[in-house]
Amino acid sequence: MGTYRKRGRYYTSTGYSEEFDGYSEVSPEQPEYAAYQEEAADYQPEYAAYQEEAADYQPEYYQEQYEDYGAEYQDARQTAVYDNYSPQRYRYHDYSSQKLRQPRWHADYSDRQRASAYPYPRYGRVQETQEVPEQEEGNHEQAAGRPEPDDEELQRRREARRHRRIREEKRRRRRKRLIIALSVRLACMLTALFIVISLFRLLFFGNPVRRKVRVEAGTELDVKDFLKKEKVKGKFVTDISKVRLDHVGEQEIVLEVKGKKRKSRLIVEDTKAPKADPVSAVIDVDGKLKAKELVDNIEDATDVKCSFKKKPDLSKKGSTSAVVILTDEGGNTAEVEADIEVIIDKEAPVIDGVAPLTGFIGEPISYKSTIKVTDNCVRDMDVTVDNSKVDTKTAGTYDVFYTAVDRAGNKAEASTVITIKEKPQNYVTPEEVLEEADEVLKEITKKGMTKKEKAKAIYEWARMNIGYVNKSEKDSWTNGAHQGFTEKSGDCFVFFATAKALLTQAGIPNLDVVKSDTSHSSHYWSLIDCGDGWYHFDATPRMGGGDDFFMKTDAQILKYSKNHRNSHIFDQSLYPATPTEESTVK
Repeated sequence: MGTYRKRGRYYTSTGYSEEFDGYSEVSPEQPEYAAYQEEAADYQPEYAAYQEEAADYQPEYYQEQYEDYGAEYQDARQTAVYDNYSPQRYRYHDYSSQKLRQPRWHADYSDRQRASAYPYPRYGRVQETQEVPEQEEGNHEQAAGRPEPDDEELQRRREARRHRRIREEKRRRRRKRLIIALSVRLACMLTALFIVISLFRLLFFGNPVRRKVRVEAGTELDVKDFLKKEKVKGKFVTDISKVRLDHVGEQEIVLEVKGKKRKSRLIVEDTKAPKADPVSAVIDVDGKLKAKELVDNIEDATDVKCSFKKKPDLSKKGSTSAVVILTDEGGNTAEVEADIEVIIDKEAPVIDGVAPLTGFIGEPISYKSTIKVTDNCVRDMDVTVDNSKVDTKTAGTYDVFYTAVDRAGNKAEASTVITIKEKPQNYVTPEEVLEEADEVLKEITKKGMTKKEKAKAIYEWARMNIGYVNKSEKDSWTNGAHQGFTEKSGDCFVFFATAKALLTQAGIPNLDVVKSDTSHSSHYWSLIDCGDGWYHFDATPRMGGGDDFFMKTDAQILKYSKNHRNSHIFDQSLYPATPTEESTVK
């Protein structure tokens, strides 16, 4: 058996064998290559017959074939040894590139007496089964056609092949090490480049503005809170006055840093529990009572909801209590316990703050800005206004009626008059005056001040910053206030009007009081309520000084008036009465 060539491919009698892990190359120019081709052609018929008979790949078949074709197999084997080729061990090759590869040998074929099994790829590695009968020298020489190489030559060829394999392995390892070294070096260079670029961007192009800023509800914003470095300067682009700090949530803030606009997220949090004072309540039997009516002076930066821990029993007369739960927007809670007195209510409410009103044609009129209703059972009570007889388009004096009804059906009524006038020349609108008042309040008031503290600051500012001159336009309080803010001079009407604008914008209820006896002179001042009743407020300085008209009772103001030519005499029936004691509100 042997090999044959078909269409540039060499086939062997054994096919592919996994026993060999390499092969060497033989050039077509070498003499051994041509001799091998001639000998392989002689074995083509036997190889074809063998392939047909070996289809089932059974060991018994290979043993039988070995005995039948032993002589031809041994001759072919010896020829392959001489030419350093093994037709039985050749795998399928494609020699279209005119390169012939030769496998490595794993046994010393100089020992011709050694028995070996027939090698076939389906049955694993070669195992020794029986001895192969020696061939006669004549047959061998006849099959080979040339003398057998000696052991020294075979050893030399094997050593040459081994050295070539060693050199190839060394070259392969060197290439592998070189590739690994280059890959590591490239990775290090890329990593270093990335670090340098990141540091460069961070130092020169990094965002100096924080992505998110968390603040407690109710706090004031500072541009420094949004900057990563203290030395960096910036300013708000977003109108901070419109930013809601009294509600939990997120808002976008735009800043300008180094001539470039930057964005940040403002997160308003509420982590502090609310506080409140308990309020004793009086309620009619089977009356309706809200939880918020049992607490007062609620302190929290966000909106607070009030609810009963357990709804109180108001079905029968007597004393009881209830626990009010305060919950802010941050989910923080607090409990306040208040006393409740259940009675049979027969007392009508009291309407306070009713005084003569003045309005101008075409201008809105506030009928309830100074009205306050009190009741023995209801703390915050609304009032109904009947202004159906008022014609705001025609100058004149009209009646206005007020009505208040409590939960028990007790009713209270009050009335006053309103005078509608034509707008004077150079009329200043209330909106303009109140904007001027805001500018002053920013300077003289601070966050956390009480109403009385704000009223005191307004009183002192008017007396210290407005000079008294006997000159003013009394057709409109807004014009008088504008004169006080802009010219910083005027008579009692200017002092009154300027204080009215400041008090109104500060959220302090105030009433206009006019001197009833004008035979000697006219005079204007205010009544204010800081939480414990109406008190007289007059910022106009008196000749000679030394007079203090801040938060005075009726008795105090009338006593002074009696000693100073009725300077503050007024119709008490038109105005709410003051408490008999001095104000205790801080």
